[in-house]
Amino acid sequence: MYIDNFTIMVGAVAATLMFGGGFFFFWLQDRQATWLAWWTGPFVLGAAGIALFVARGSIADWISIGLANALLFMAFSMVWQGARVFVDKRPNLPSVFLPAALWMVLCAIPGYMERTTLRIVIATITIGVFSVLTALELRGGAAEKLPSHRAASFVLTSFSILLAIRIPLTGYLPFPMGDTPMASTFLGFVNLVVLGHVGAFAMLMVSLTKERREAEQRNFALLDPLTGLMNRRAFMGVAERMARRPAQQPMALLVLDLDKFKQVNDRFGHEVGDRVLTAFAQVAESRTRPSDQLFRLGGEEFCILLPDTGLTQALSVAERIRESFALSRTDVRGLSVGTTVSIGLAMSESGRVHLDAMLEYADAALYEAKDRGRNQVVVAGPTALQRSMIDPRPTAQRRLA
Repeated sequence: MYIDNFTIMVGAVAATLMFGGGFFFFWLQDRQATWLAWWTGPFVLGAAGIALFVARGSIADWISIGLANALLFMAFSMVWQGARVFVDKRPNLPSVFLPAALWMVLCAIPGYMERTTLRIVIATITIGVFSVLTALELRGGAAEKLPSHRAASFVLTSFSILLAIRIPLTGYLPFPMGDTPMASTFLGFVNLVVLGHVGAFAMLMVSLTKERREAEQRNFALLDPLTGLMNRRAFMGVAERMARRPAQQPMALLVLDLDKFKQVNDRFGHEVGDRVLTAFAQVAESRTRPSDQLFRLGGEEFCILLPDTGLTQALSVAERIRESFALSRTDVRGLSVGTTVSIGLAMSESGRVHLDAMLEYADAALYEAKDRGRNQVVVAGPTALQRSMIDPRPTAQRRLA
């Protein structure tokens, strides 16, 4: 069955608008996913550009070719901006309009519109650059480890390679890939390849959005809503994973408990107590490395896992936290509220890590720090462990918090 060029191009316009409508629909369902809104615009602009290509011959070339390509430049730039927003970067707004404006200036230069090969090369490079930038943004955002990241980057890279192949073949390929007369069979093939890439990209972007939301839900279940630190459930998950594989480097565990925190709650109320807990979490985060893992185990009890850390360095971290928190204050109705923190430290030199055992040792050292007068760092050793075993009271009672 023969399908004429006009029908093929109209079908491409309809398919492009359908993809844009899909992104708009998904954005309406999740207004916080602003990247979906960014990815709606390119399909509308792309459909408009293809429609102008369809009208070639019946309208001026500066519209059917010049303006059409300018709209495509804006479309591909907006795809890049959506990728930037997706990886938590600010959109680069000048890049949306500047290449299109420069292109229109070129089209206004006498003789430029007649230089078909030059026009195709410039347009191909411009679109290719935006495609590569989009792929790089998504590849750079792969730290999230979303399953569809690699596939999305591959689709964009594949499209960029096809554009690169177009440049040396410009003089031999039919329009719109080259400067020879349009051929319906070739046009249909080009549309199939291009729309295949566009459709795959659209599905992968929606998939990435869904995967991110699912990951956020999983992470939310592992976070303490007050301090933003990981919770006890997350700690147990880490303990389970570490028990399955040996550690090649020393590891330290700090267990931290705010001193006399119950008195703060009783005197000033739980709202102030919550502010003190939040202040402590901020102090602890500011005095640790990005590789260290902080947990709120419950109440005023916290722990910090220090990978690849020897005893001397672990003591230094603990002392920095203790000293900084002792100096911090929370303002309450003109009053300065502050307290201190006691810290127990346990070490695992190498081999298989049993965090539950380390937690017990560090907790015993914490009890000894409380018994010595609070606001101290104690390393787990025979004395701390023996005292913990002798005292039959529950840990919470031993701390005298």
